[in-house]
Amino acid sequence: MLIYFAVLAGFFILYFLIPRKQVWIPLTLLVIGLAVLAFFAEPNENDDLGRYFRIIDSMRSGGWDRFQQMLDNNEFDFGALPVAGYYFYFVSLFPDNHYLPFFTVLIAYGCLLNVIYKAANRFNVNKFYLGVGLFFFLSTFWFYDLYSGTRNGLAFAISVACIYYHFVEKKNVLLCLAGYVIAIGLHSTGIVVIVLAAFAWLSYKTASKYVNILMIFAIAAGSVAITVLSNITDNEFVQNLAGKTERVTNTLTVSTQTNFLVNVATYAVSVLIFAYCYTYIKKYIEDKGDLRFFRFAEILLFFMLGTIISNMLFHRVARWILPVMICCVYMVGMQIQKDRLDNKLINLAYDSDTPKGEKIRAMNKGVTSFFIFAYSAVHFWYDFTGSSLIWLNVPF
Repeated sequence: MLIYFAVLAGFFILYFLIPRKQVWIPLTLLVIGLAVLAFFAEPNENDDLGRYFRIIDSMRSGGWDRFQQMLDNNEFDFGALPVAGYYFYFVSLFPDNHYLPFFTVLIAYGCLLNVIYKAANRFNVNKFYLGVGLFFFLSTFWFYDLYSGTRNGLAFAISVACIYYHFVEKKNVLLCLAGYVIAIGLHSTGIVVIVLAAFAWLSYKTASKYVNILMIFAIAAGSVAITVLSNITDNEFVQNLAGKTERVTNTLTVSTQTNFLVNVATYAVSVLIFAYCYTYIKKYIEDKGDLRFFRFAEILLFFMLGTIISNMLFHRVARWILPVMICCVYMVGMQIQKDRLDNKLINLAYDSDTPKGEKIRAMNKGVTSFFIFAYSAVHFWYDFTGSSLIWLNVPF
């Protein structure tokens, strides 16, 4: 656990020592450092990762024929989720099972930090706002859950990266579509993110209140649709998704466990930050790709409101998607505000023509940044005292 702290501390020290244009250097080193840490860490007895290690051992000893048998018999859901099977088989070609968490952390953090870096460069975000946003992301993103769970967090990370490149960069669209397929093939919940992105794509410039309301009731609507679909097809993926949906709907309840309440607190903070910053994004950004990406963040928040009674789905979104999206919303919104202040487009004088709401927001910009920094610091403390990170075991 102290090694994890050392990696993050080293990142921030280097981050503040080098110029803004070279921040890709500490970001790259951070991704590599966390991946190496994941390689040397040992999973706990009850972690999914330990079970995955045994599956990889079976693949390594049985070779391609054993892997094909797993696919044909839908063992470990590999028939329904073949990408996960091929990913595990790829790792089995290496001599050490620990390459699984190594590649998982390398890809997931690489995807998400690249999204943050690309968004920061696109909107010329200064070093301060980028640093605060990164602190929020790194403190609220659950490293150990990604390390031990593997598939779900990786599927979400790939989805977010593809959504950004598809919506904003508008590059390699075919690769993005392939990325969506990979995400869904890694874990069935990947389809949830893709559907939310589709709603964002379609509703970015229309009256959105009805879509937002629909997102609140997404679990009920989705479970009905999946149940109907599962009754008319025997497709393994649909049956797998139906089974997971049934488990979610059968356990709907509001948890009182500390880690769930921490996720709720992160959600509440995210809503406040979003409400403060999204006004600038929606009013002053004109590119439809950018608007679609940030609309995805808005839809995500309404969807999470509806899934708060689903401990399983809510906490996964809160731990693996919300941190990167709110980081982007915060740093871009604050930079737009700063640019308007620097260009004298916001006049804080009492009798100025600047709308009262914008003046109030501008006068409280320091409070907003301190608020997100303070919450990130508290969550960072919780990471080392009460989160799953306390189970991180690095034997050296």
